Amino acid sequence: MASISGSFGFGGGSVPHKSQTFTKQLARDWRAVGVGAASAAGLVLALSGSKSGAIHQKNAAADIRDNVMEKLQGFPSHPLWRNSLIASLSLSNVEELVEPKTGVVFPASSPDGQQLTGVGLRKKSILGLKNITVYAYGVYADPDSLRTTLGDKCENLNTEEVKKAPALYDDVIEKDVGLTVRLVIVYGKLKIGSIRSAFEGSIGSGLKKFSGEENRELLESFTGAFTDDLKIPRGTTIDLTRLPGHVLQTKIDGREVGNVQSALLCRALFDLYLGDDAFDKPARETMGSNLTQLLCI
Repeated sequence: MASISGSFGFGGGSVPHKSQTFTKQLARDWRAVGVGAASAAGLVLALSGSKSGAIHQKNAAADIRDNVMEKLQGFPSHPLWRNSLIASLSLSNVEELVEPKTGVVFPASSPDGQQLTGVGLRKKSILGLKNITVYAYGVYADPDSLRTTLGDKCENLNTEEVKKAPALYDDVIEKDVGLTVRLVIVYGKLKIGSIRSAFEGSIGSGLKKFSGEENRELLESFTGAFTDDLKIPRGTTIDLTRLPGHVLQTKIDGREVGNVQSALLCRALFDLYLGDDAFDKPARETMGSNLTQLLCI
């Protein structure tokens, strides 16, 4: 088996088969009008927990879809307007969001109040022949921390201008904003050594990119948390959180395994998901729209 390198994802869960089938159908319908599949799937998940039968679920989902489409007709066709509208509807009105290609479920908010801004996938090529999905991930932000640190960006600009400004992503990555990347493992044959090697490569490159140096000691202070005794079956969650003071906390399935204070390390990590070369660029755009909504609300 070829080893897998890259960075890894968070939050486990699956959707019942019938719900998954309906989710895919609704996602296809929404793609036809230029709306993200993940947002549509999130709306469906909110309905899937209902005690009503499948017919009532479909009728309710159709009503939501029709209502949103009516709203879309009154807005300009610019992608930001569409993404912002759908994101605000889906993430503020559901408790969970489904990543549609994997069925992984992400809560819309964390226990400490951070808000989900979007979900994406980390894929890896094996021998250049096959792409596998290693993990799904969600990026969460603390609204209060975001506004306290970057709120002045909204004083003289509207939300569209803020979102378009390249500095938005850079500031969220670099400043002491409360962020969490939740990784959820979906590749069932992954070993802890592969995760360690993946972080060594991806975060190691980021450390060198931002500092011009290898920073081996700093890198090992982070990767050392992924010890050989840890098991990471499918569904394992890895939470990487920036706490106040640029402290990067690592949790695996809710258990804290590492804690490193370093602004450089935090920057190198979050650049993988929000930077110019993010693992999932469409997801990055959705996250940018929702970060803007949280910041300029």
